[in-house]
Amino acid sequence: MPIRSIKLHEKIKESEIEEALIADLGLLKNILELDNEPKVIARQLHLRSESRLDLLLSSGSEIILVELKVTKFYPEHKDQILRYRQEIEEFQNKNQLPQGKIVLYVLVIDFLESNYKDCKTNNIILIKYKPETVLNAYYQNLLKSTHFLRVKPKDYGVFSLGLINRTLIELQNGTTTEKDISQKTFLSRNTTKNHLRTAIEFGLARKRNQIYFLTDFGDRYVALMNRGKLQEQISDGQADLLRQYVAKAPFSSSMVFGIYAIVESAFLLARNSYPIEFKTLSESFTSIAGKTLEWKQAKSKSTATYTFLNFAIDLGLLGKIGDKVVVTPSGFRFILMLQLHKSIEMIDSLK
Repeated sequence: MPIRSIKLHEKIKESEIEEALIADLGLLKNILELDNEPKVIARQLHLRSESRLDLLLSSGSEIILVELKVTKFYPEHKDQILRYRQEIEEFQNKNQLPQGKIVLYVLVIDFLESNYKDCKTNNIILIKYKPETVLNAYYQNLLKSTHFLRVKPKDYGVFSLGLINRTLIELQNGTTTEKDISQKTFLSRNTTKNHLRTAIEFGLARKRNQIYFLTDFGDRYVALMNRGKLQEQISDGQADLLRQYVAKAPFSSSMVFGIYAIVESAFLLARNSYPIEFKTLSESFTSIAGKTLEWKQAKSKSTATYTFLNFAIDLGLLGKIGDKVVVTPSGFRFILMLQLHKSIEMIDSLK
């Protein structure tokens, strides 16, 4: 092949586009306009010419050869796929590959009308595609099948984790309905509902048929509670228990993810400037939390950041001095544990 300076499309690797197409054979079927679902015979098939065929597929009774490019069409692409066809025919003659009509496809990001006609004359189907469309389809499929990508923080109007302690005590005492808990704690029904939602988000309580009850984890949490005047302040034991919970299951709920996101934001920003400006943290948290389109106003960003910052402070992971935010020693240890469990959960989800 003659030496040519080829500019890759936005510097996207062909192998990554190929990976995305293989992960979504329905999309590949649509791009190739096939009548039958494609099945993968081989990827990067080594040929005698020391070249590699990108994709070898079967579709119905046809054998499909696909050469994928992230450049515009060049004449050598035609020569390349024709040479591949000759070698695949030889494999068929030796019964080393399934029999069937061989159909040639070249996928490029752009071509001229003359290129299309030339390929058609040689029984090559030349197709124009957009790499970003393929990668977007891959991401959308991940969203459907992967839990952690869909989790975003929710704010139930609870600004301190200690505030839900009264509600948890009533659950421990056997009070099971929202109405009864509201009456016994002298909290409004709406506040009680938000406290119960928060407890469920942290795995402390469950709801079944309008009846609430503590989980085993919730029982352990209540046992570590401060009593008396400090009841509405989270205890050191409670903080340690929740730190472990968040670190081990950072995507388990929207509120847990919010704590992970605020600490992760602070940790990343600390590499640039320390202590961290609250405004800078607010912008980073909004982005990492996936709320850029929802928290458009400065007030929305600030309120949400304060809420989850308070949670992180309750757990001893972050601290606030004036308008500056710091990561505590417990916070730095938390990040290390979090990275381990986050990686495990993400890998398991992607499987």
